[in-house]
Amino acid sequence: MPVQIGVDTGGTHTDLVLFDRDRAVFETLKVPTTPDDLSTGILAGTELICSRAGLEKSDVTQFVYGTTLVTNLIVEQKTGSVGLLTTEGFRDVLEIGRAVRKPNIYDINWRPKPPIVLRKNRLGVTERVSATGEILVAIDARSVIDALDTLVSNGVTSVAVCLLHAYANPVHENLVRQIASQHHPDLAVCLSSEIVPQFREYERTSTIAINAYVSEPLRKHLDRLASVLKGSGIPAGPHIMGGNGGVVGFDRAKAVPVSITHSGPVAGILGGAAIAQAAGFANVITFDMGGTSSDVSLVINSEPSLTSRGTLADYPVQLPTIDLVTIGAGGGSMASVDSGGALHVGPESAGSVPGPMCYGQGGDCPTITDANLFTGRLNEDYFLGGRRALDRELSAEGITQQVGRKLGLDPTAAALGILDIAEADMVNAIKLVSVQRGLDPRDFTLVGFGGAGPLHVIALADELGMTSVLVPPAPGNVSAVGLLCAEWRQDLVQTYIRDLDQVSPRELADGFNAMRASAETVFAAEDGSAADHSFLLSLDLQYAGQGFELGVPVYGNEFTEAGRAALNDRFTTLHQERYGYAINDRPVQIVNLRLTALGARPDLPWPEKPVRVSGALEPVERRAVVHRQTNNTARWPVFKFTDIFAGDAIEGPAIVEYPGSTLVVPPAWAVGYDRLGNAIARRIEETRHE
Repeated sequence: MPVQIGVDTGGTHTDLVLFDRDRAVFETLKVPTTPDDLSTGILAGTELICSRAGLEKSDVTQFVYGTTLVTNLIVEQKTGSVGLLTTEGFRDVLEIGRAVRKPNIYDINWRPKPPIVLRKNRLGVTERVSATGEILVAIDARSVIDALDTLVSNGVTSVAVCLLHAYANPVHENLVRQIASQHHPDLAVCLSSEIVPQFREYERTSTIAINAYVSEPLRKHLDRLASVLKGSGIPAGPHIMGGNGGVVGFDRAKAVPVSITHSGPVAGILGGAAIAQAAGFANVITFDMGGTSSDVSLVINSEPSLTSRGTLADYPVQLPTIDLVTIGAGGGSMASVDSGGALHVGPESAGSVPGPMCYGQGGDCPTITDANLFTGRLNEDYFLGGRRALDRELSAEGITQQVGRKLGLDPTAAALGILDIAEADMVNAIKLVSVQRGLDPRDFTLVGFGGAGPLHVIALADELGMTSVLVPPAPGNVSAVGLLCAEWRQDLVQTYIRDLDQVSPRELADGFNAMRASAETVFAAEDGSAADHSFLLSLDLQYAGQGFELGVPVYGNEFTEAGRAALNDRFTTLHQERYGYAINDRPVQIVNLRLTALGARPDLPWPEKPVRVSGALEPVERRAVVHRQTNNTARWPVFKFTDIFAGDAIEGPAIVEYPGSTLVVPPAWAVGYDRLGNAIARRIEETRHE
């Protein structure tokens, strides 16, 4: 009996879904995150959701996990126990970076973020390899031993090794690991030639440094979680979502911990894209608002956008990741007034402990959740389906004392101001993935989810001039659903700098075959037969002398002279489309070989909603809701999602309360529910013209 559980741990809540495919049982659940030990909340939620489904934990055959742990570790930077060994003279690559002011080149006050490895723990060793892999200076074992001794004496427990041009010849990095195992066997050592065998020294060094930084805490967390799950009676080997949108086993994740960046948010993007595709929307912008942050991503033709130049807390990560923009605007984002009298919302968050003031757990700063409660958009008796009571008086007190009086505003105006600023930040994030890339957001559907997303998503679409919005049937659990509709995936890359017309088809085939064999070995160890896999091949190509490359797919029949000519033509066409010109008198150069190994993509595990056979949808109450487009005394109809059937429709203004979220339908918008229970919102004038 195939029983799947997806668990996404966020900063405030842990979201779970359970799907029993044989019995068509689908359960969703949100429980508080337990920051002191994440596995405590995960196990509590797993036990509860199994109980609700009438199952034993021993029935679970697949457990897939998503987490923000890696991101949080880099954001918080609470440890200095990581070291870096590099070629002598290159210890400051992390500090120098790209020597540009970002994001504003005209900001003379901008300062780069400090390197995640302290300078005293960044040491050089005597060796040198050329860009073609030729050994110019043999490695000096004594310099390696001395450097390792210094790092250990500084309290370092994990070391990143990033020697110059190790992607072309890893022999010296392998010798460093051998020496470390002999002299300091307890020292964790990560090699850039294994994790990120690509050129671009700064990005490669940053990636392997992050890998070393998060290696020990991630290993401890995954080992602890695996032990807890096994001890509780769950037989399934756990898997985890990677930043590339695929799942891998815990052992693979511990081997390449940097690949788990943005694990939870990426799962939300996949879930949002899959749900939108099932509803008939191929081009969407996903908007995931949780308790701590909001994540926005672009999906074209039902495929999330990938980038090989991602970032983590503004540090470059040179691995394929789903492209997303994250801002510090979540339900727990705190509102404050600075010394100049300006109102700010976020990025600091109250988290789950103590949480917003309305939680009554000692929170002393009003948040977006407090503003939503005060304005009547949230039901103090039905938060998380009634499992957590909220205190509106505490919200009112915080908004009045800490915002209203400081700005000379009444509490209502202060609460609306908090929401206005938060929504302005979210609108700007959506523009970053659309307008700033030459795309019109009005050509896309906005998919809103996360516990707090449906509170704001239609207002954001309205501000951007978008005409359609989709809210999934369990908005607060979309990331957990995404975990269950993601395939096993592994991305491999190898820098291979050659002129395309100088490389024989046999050389290219050999390079890809070596990568394919590596992927098959990992898959066989994790999931079984490699026959269940498909492989996507591509080349990163550029004109000789350029600084950036374009990915061009390679098909199985192109390892011929004619195929090489087709690759050249395809690159020329793509370059013309992307940049508006081609350079026909300059040779095309290979930069990287890329291979993606994919397992079968599971079906979307969402059951259909029944159609109403009698009666009509009626509100359960009418509640005073403060909104800029209606009279502040207006009483909006409130509906329960559990009362809604496929085909039901609601005109705004209205509130729809879900067990784990709340949808605000403002005036001039209408919502219709499809067979899966998706709320599809459109402007009323658009609906009437259809």
